[in-house]
Amino acid sequence: MRLFPYNLQDASRIGACLEQFAQECPPEYESILCLIFSADDKTEHIETMTQAIHARLPAARIAGCTSSGEIVNGELRLDSIQVSFLVFARASVAVHLFDCGQLTMDEAAEMLPELLEGEPLAGVGILTTLKTLGDIHVFTDVLSGLPEEVPVFGGSSDSYINKSSYVNDEYTCVFDGTSYTNQGILVILFRGQDLHIRVKSYNGWKPLGAEAVITGMDCCNVVTQVNHKPVVSLYEKYLGIAPGEKFFRAILPFPVMIERDEQPVARMAISYQANGSMRFGGDFSLGEHVRLGYGDPINMLQEGFCNIEGLRNFQPEGILLFSCIVRRMYLRDDVRIELQPFRDIAPSAGFYTYGELQRFDGHSQVHLLNGSLVTICFREGQPAAAPAAIPSPQKLSFHDERISLITGLAHFVSVTSAELEQANQALTLLADTDRLTGLLNRGAVEQILMNEIERSDTSSDLHLGAIMVDLDHFKHINDTFGHEAGDEVLRQVAKIMQNALRSSDFVGRWGGEEFMLVLPGCHIDDAIMVAERIRQRIEADTRLPDGRHVTASLGVTVAGSSDTLDGLYGRLDEELYKAKHRGRNCVSAAR
Repeated sequence: MRLFPYNLQDASRIGACLEQFAQECPPEYESILCLIFSADDKTEHIETMTQAIHARLPAARIAGCTSSGEIVNGELRLDSIQVSFLVFARASVAVHLFDCGQLTMDEAAEMLPELLEGEPLAGVGILTTLKTLGDIHVFTDVLSGLPEEVPVFGGSSDSYINKSSYVNDEYTCVFDGTSYTNQGILVILFRGQDLHIRVKSYNGWKPLGAEAVITGMDCCNVVTQVNHKPVVSLYEKYLGIAPGEKFFRAILPFPVMIERDEQPVARMAISYQANGSMRFGGDFSLGEHVRLGYGDPINMLQEGFCNIEGLRNFQPEGILLFSCIVRRMYLRDDVRIELQPFRDIAPSAGFYTYGELQRFDGHSQVHLLNGSLVTICFREGQPAAAPAAIPSPQKLSFHDERISLITGLAHFVSVTSAELEQANQALTLLADTDRLTGLLNRGAVEQILMNEIERSDTSSDLHLGAIMVDLDHFKHINDTFGHEAGDEVLRQVAKIMQNALRSSDFVGRWGGEEFMLVLPGCHIDDAIMVAERIRQRIEADTRLPDGRHVTASLGVTVAGSSDTLDGLYGRLDEELYKAKHRGRNCVSAAR
């Protein structure tokens, strides 16, 4: 496999490009894929290029889209046309364009399985327009049925027009050798047992501020509320940025961060409404936990440098780069630092996208990404030799003084956030912990009980057991042996209960000599067994200074349908009274 990238200033240069390729192209090959990433969106100019390619290379497959920046051999080019030929010695390539101006997304998705049949796939590439990006999951869900080892990658067409709000879907398109559409999806199918494709991505955005929960949505990519407040309040609260004329420029470095298949994923804001709702460049789920993110230039570039080592070990013969336009807008001229390492590895070509698509290793779902750089490496056959030594990383030197300032502030935010998080964890632990026993205190146990009661009420499959423990004659222990001896008894009993429970159970000091145990997923019979085991351990393992054993009385119940904390506590108190009335050192349960 070989990749031949050419960068043209305009469509009229296609003849010279084809002439040069004819001189460089291997004499024997199985298939050719011609990729075109164009700053020029004029139909007649695109037709000029595709017709010329067809005339010179009738068997070549053509796939292309509009772009907002072109990449060739580790260099950024602007307002140009990137024409690249991927020449495969043994692999085959097929290109299919779905015009969603003529088809619905569902109809297009229904046609896809038939195209996927046949010889096993080595990989699937996707180019999509902005008008179809919002519903791309309808299409990519079909691809989730492919074997997990089949890589899937892609990007959305973009445009240089109207970058102030990212709304430019009329000027983006995809095309093959015969068709052109600003509302469609183009699929590239790679086949060949000897073709190896490696797909990796990185973004470098880091979480900022406290977690929030999505509490309102209009559709998969329009969020109305977080924490029951308009979503724009996130930016107003943490960044002091209110909606206005330059809103999107101001929030460019601050995406919303989520997780997909254990990978951090950014969501860039696209537009907002007067009611405070916002449209993002990707999907969310109701109830999903999110955080604001921020762009640390050093982290963004270092993540890329770490990716280079694995890329070198793969020993690609050609590399495609699909990078988010936000990276170019944010890093400005210093985006070249990110692209330079690819120059020394293999011929490379790519473009700046509106959104990236990737299937993470070991997972089936294809995800829409924002703010990422996706690297797609191709190789036919096994590596020829050991990879070249990796040069020692050089200290980053930025051309834009603004980047140095941002990097310093980003580092300050990162360290400060970590310190605050540690402090908050310590404060939470202190606020929720009983100092004497190290168990949860009553307030923490009450909150857990309320949460678990609410969960068990929403599903008949969820059960909740609860046990109340009261040490017998504890006042006599304090009066006879002193409070230090009484405190030691409480600590010993606390350890016994901790050792008797599962990792999913909770135990806390309810007050004085009373303890509460919360047992999620526990039926009444199991809760009684736990209570009896604890009663026996207390009697056997806890002794007073004069050698006598400490005993305890226990009440047991389970949460019922539409139960309340007061109702649950009332039954436990009643069962505890029954155990005391029976002579203490026993278990009483409400079945």
